[in-house]
Amino acid sequence: MAYKKRKRRHKTKWNYKRIAIASTSLAALVVATTVLIIVSGKDKSGDSSYNSGIVADAAQNNSNKKDNLSTVPQQTSVDDKQNETSDNTNAVSNDNVDTPTQNVNPTNQAGNNGMTSKTSKGYSITEVDGITYVDGILIANKTYALPADYNPGAVDSEVMEAFSVMQNAAAREGLNIYISSGFRSYETQNRLYNNYVAKDGKAEADRYSARAGHSEHQTGLCFDLNSIDDSFAATPEGEWVANHAWEYGFIIRYPKGKEDVTGYMYESWHLRYLGKELAKKVYDSGLCLEEYYGITSQYE
Repeated sequence: MAYKKRKRRHKTKWNYKRIAIASTSLAALVVATTVLIIVSGKDKSGDSSYNSGIVADAAQNNSNKKDNLSTVPQQTSVDDKQNETSDNTNAVSNDNVDTPTQNVNPTNQAGNNGMTSKTSKGYSITEVDGITYVDGILIANKTYALPADYNPGAVDSEVMEAFSVMQNAAAREGLNIYISSGFRSYETQNRLYNNYVAKDGKAEADRYSARAGHSEHQTGLCFDLNSIDDSFAATPEGEWVANHAWEYGFIIRYPKGKEDVTGYMYESWHLRYLGKELAKKVYDSGLCLEEYYGITSQYE
């Protein structure tokens, strides 16, 4: 009996030991399982690579939205006396000026202005915020004026890029063309015009200088080249410009023999940017811009 009792006590002690070991193993298993569940179910928002992907996708979406936005090229023009050198305005200005919309299809905006009609040749004339467009092209002449606060601040960047290409092409032929007068504000043009009136009288000044608001120089789509006088036409540069400017999107805005139509004397140095396609059409037609569109250029 004593032996059996000792054996029973030994067995009971051994069972306790097994239970303890089993409990420890079970606890370890539970801990391991819990860790595994936490790891496998980890919140992706804490994963930096996942977040980077979200940011990248968002950035791409924003980029795609920007790519779908249409940009509007700007334009600039100038018209003044052949010997006008007092305006030393740079071709590109750094003035912080909001640039008005140019070269748009204004018929899409006509609802806000209600000013749409037709030229004698059937082209649409639309006024948007006091600015006149003929077939989508900004027009500034004696008939159609710009608002006093219309101020792009510089010759348009697209115009300058086209001029740079043209200038380089001329240089390859040993010719030097450069911009002598570019953008002019309403205020600058007003001062120049009044000076010319004081010097030569109103009738004569109106032949070679635009009244404030009527100058192409205010548009930012034009400029005067080199000497700004009659001698330019007979120079190699003047002859080259007359024959090749259209290839780069420019026309001589006030051609020879068209004073009664444009309202201004012949200015071989005054170029207006229209873009290559339209410039070629106007050049091939042999017409000035007023004749091409069927519009007038007369002060009221």
